[in-house]
Amino acid sequence: MALFGAHVSSAGSILRTFERAEDLGAEMFQFFLGSPRSWERGRVSKKLVRKFEEGISRFGGPVVLHASYLINLASEREDLRRRSLERVVEDLIFCEEAGVHYYNLHPGRSPDPERGIRNLIASLEEVFSKVSLTRTTLILENTAGAKGDIGANIEELGKVVSWFGDQRIGVCIDTCHAFAYGYRINTPSGFKDFKRELEEFVGLDRVKLIHANDSKAPLGSRKDRHYHIGKGHIGEEGFRNFLKDPVLSRVPYCIETPMEGSMDRENLNTLRRIYLS
Repeated sequence: MALFGAHVSSAGSILRTFERAEDLGAEMFQFFLGSPRSWERGRVSKKLVRKFEEGISRFGGPVVLHASYLINLASEREDLRRRSLERVVEDLIFCEEAGVHYYNLHPGRSPDPERGIRNLIASLEEVFSKVSLTRTTLILENTAGAKGDIGANIEELGKVVSWFGDQRIGVCIDTCHAFAYGYRINTPSGFKDFKRELEEFVGLDRVKLIHANDSKAPLGSRKDRHYHIGKGHIGEEGFRNFLKDPVLSRVPYCIETPMEGSMDRENLNTLRRIYLS
């Protein structure tokens, strides 16, 4: 059975994420540990980690930490790659101690895709040498294909995750990003082709999370413009393709749609209606 949730604010305290998710009727949720656009953030005390772990146990559903947007493990710049690596290790230590289920990470950017993939793999090898994952799975999110993006192509994601064999690593599929890159997931035949690529290059068992976002930009635009479910270019039919699939319908679905009034609740209700129809 599919689980539906949302990205929720951690403003004030990460402990407030639970009540915010529960207020939406979410069965899972995603959050940031600090501002996603700043390297600066407060220290998370051991006491807070323990309380968050207790909160996860009470909540019951999957919890996802989304990494900072500044992290770039594929970077050509050694200073940025090193700083990114240190932050990923810090985040994963928190996730392991608190029992966070998934750590969602953008693959990064590079002017040379092949070199970027090599940098990303080397960075992740170092990460896994520093943190032993037993509770948390690191998941790489497909990108929209803007200039320099790594991982917009499913085959690229597959090259990375397959490198690590039995490590706790998987992928997150963002529907808006896939559509913006050029995957015609809004049609039955296009979705079938997309799923075939996932199965061939990644493995369906590696798909751990769906970021359910409609797209304000058209197919192949390479623009990351999230929009409300059924109101963008993907439309309800695109989400029906996912939610009626015997495998991908079992993956948690997390909306990252614009936070406008009561739209989070409306978007979740739309996904549930499609799933149950």
